[in-house]
Amino acid sequence: MSGGNGGKARFNWGATPKLGVADVISILWAERFVALAVGAGMACAAIMIAFMVPKSYEARAELLVRLGPEYVYQPATGAAGAGASPDMESVVNAEIQLLRSPEVARRTIEDIGVTRLYPDLRGAPAARREQMALKAFADAFSAQTSPRTPTVALSFAHKHSDMSARVLNTLVDKYLAYRREVLVGDESDALERQAGAFDERAVAASADLALFLLENDIGDFDSELTGTARRAADVDAQLLDARAKRSEAEGRAAALRARYNAEPAETILYSESDARSALVDLQVQREQLLARYQDDAPPVREIDRRISQLNVYLADGDPPSLTRRGINPIRQELAGQLFGMEAEARAQRSREDELTSQKTALLTRLRSLQELEPNYRRLARARTVLQDNAQSLTARAEQSRAVDQLLGRSTDNISVIERAVPPVQGKSLRTPIALSGLLLALLAAFAAAIGRGVMRRAFPTPQSAARTLNAPVLAVTPQASNDRGPARKPLLKVMEGGR
Repeated sequence: MSGGNGGKARFNWGATPKLGVADVISILWAERFVALAVGAGMACAAIMIAFMVPKSYEARAELLVRLGPEYVYQPATGAAGAGASPDMESVVNAEIQLLRSPEVARRTIEDIGVTRLYPDLRGAPAARREQMALKAFADAFSAQTSPRTPTVALSFAHKHSDMSARVLNTLVDKYLAYRREVLVGDESDALERQAGAFDERAVAASADLALFLLENDIGDFDSELTGTARRAADVDAQLLDARAKRSEAEGRAAALRARYNAEPAETILYSESDARSALVDLQVQREQLLARYQDDAPPVREIDRRISQLNVYLADGDPPSLTRRGINPIRQELAGQLFGMEAEARAQRSREDELTSQKTALLTRLRSLQELEPNYRRLARARTVLQDNAQSLTARAEQSRAVDQLLGRSTDNISVIERAVPPVQGKSLRTPIALSGLLLALLAAFAAAIGRGVMRRAFPTPQSAARTLNAPVLAVTPQASNDRGPARKPLLKVMEGGR
């Protein structure tokens, strides 16, 4: 429907006709030249862009990952948790992270050369050249693995076939070197530094302990503590022995004194009788006469008579005619024993006093050592712990150095299943870009045709007019031509029924 006046009406989206499938087809046919122009232009641009995209050659390599000794936990001190290891999936993921590490990429780029790998970066600023190269490298590199599979698939894309294979093989070599540095490279040095720190602290602890012993006048604390306790026990035993011997000596001295007092001071030393002497002389004379006479001879009978008289006299008692008195020897012997026991008692008493003094001094020293023992044990324990840790870390460092040297020459847990070779067939995005461009061109042509048809202020078909105006179409007349050009495509003139 066109306006009743000859002027152009202002476009209003609310007045756009309601279109069906046939109406759209009609508009596309009416605007086919516009659609073709727009679509052809965009299609040509897309095809040109697609042909400008270079080919890329993707080199591939594959690694096999196994659990190595570098993943087995070895504690720096003690043995708690030793031998623990992660699961295989974690190991593979860790290796993939190392492969994707920017450090590995940087070393690979440095080995090949930035401008040789990416000639387009020659004109880039030096400060950003490395970052741009690392970004391009990360976009071209890929490291993937399948679930529960200890293999890692590597790929690198480059516009030159030989360069893609070279980059990927160089990356594998740099990765193997870098992983040794990361996993085992610094452990021995760190252990040595830690052992040195423990050594320094152990030396300081030894100096503190030596100063403590010097200030308290102690040579060897344990020996002195043990020796003092032993000497105190010995002195206590000797003190008990001295007391027992003193008591024994005093008791024996008391008994000797009582017996000494009971003995008389003097006693008869010698008593002699004259009758007995005469009897002995007569008996001697009789024996001499018997040598010359018989028993019945008168001289012998005379001697016998006299002997009989003396015997009768002696039988009635013989008072001594000579007696000698003197000091009692038994009392003297008792006095000597008494003096000896008293001297022994005094000696044991003096010994007891000396031992008591020694025991007091030893117990005082022992209590002093016992009071100092906690501080000594603390200092000694700190020194012992530090020395043990230093020794353990030194041994661990030597062991780690041996393992580092072994692992530095071996990568048995990482096996290169397939090294990269220059790919023969390259990949390109020309076809996807071209197809995408053609699709966009088709959509643009469709949009241009529909938009142009909708903005014409006319109905493409009588059915569209009837749907839009909700009125029957009674007649269709062509639109008159104006002065500025030939007649345009006939437009529908609608006469509403009842008007």
